[in-house]
Amino acid sequence: MAVLRSRFARVLAVIGLAAAMLVGVFVGTASACSCVPGGEGAKYARATHVFTGVVVGRVVLSGNPDTAHDDKYRYLVLNYRNHKGSAPALVGVDTAISGATCGIELSVWSSYVVFAQGDASDGVVETTLCSGTRLASGGPPVTEEPPTTTTPRPTALGGSSPACPLVA
Repeated sequence: MAVLRSRFARVLAVIGLAAAMLVGVFVGTASACSCVPGGEGAKYARATHVFTGVVVGRVVLSGNPDTAHDDKYRYLVLNYRNHKGSAPALVGVDTAISGATCGIELSVWSSYVVFAQGDASDGVVETTLCSGTRLASGGPPVTEEPPTTTTPRPTALGGSSPACPLVA
């Protein structure tokens, strides 16, 4: 009986070790996209280029095969209106393929307001899920954040105070 328990314990140990090794092999690098808070006005301020254009094509740019999550899409965009910066009339817009690494997926033949970063002298800029790029049907870009103020209320003494209840 002791031999059977010993053999069973060894089999369980081998299975446990094999499972631990397989987890190490099949689990890749974790990635997550985290965006800076703020509305479209803040995104406009952070962008180097903001333009409206139609996506006319998409290609995959393969990254280093030894590096996870570095493949990109390059969207070819026909820029018909610069709002900020000087992106060329036909511009490549690069973004990560995965939303987990802040990539954004655009539809070919759809119009977008593109919020992008980078030097456009080579005909290519970059955008991310956090940049603010959106469908153009939402209208022109918002260029300023709305003011964050409180409305004053009259007080019993004739002055004013912020519009918040008193805490007793």
